Amino acid sequence: MGHRPGSRREALLYELCVRYGYCNDLDPNALVDASSINEVVHAILIAEGIDPASCGPQRRDLIARATADWLFEPRGRGAKSKLPR
Repeated sequence: MGHRPGSRREALLYELCVRYGYCNDLDPNALVDASSINEVVHAILIAEGIDPASCGPQRRDLIARATADWLFEPRGRGAKSKLPR
């Protein structure tokens, strides 16, 4: 039986952990007030112990693409999932 996320934020964090190895203790609820992709990426990097100012563009872009797909794109996986944000 697979993982059943309760929200788009949870699905995003699960994917980042399982597919890309960004596993941290960030609570999906910590992202509730994030109103931009950059805010979410910043929170994830901080939770990983990575200084966002010195983060390489490839790492930042990977997290940003997944974040956009799950949380911000009107036709992304998050919207298609019908999960709450």
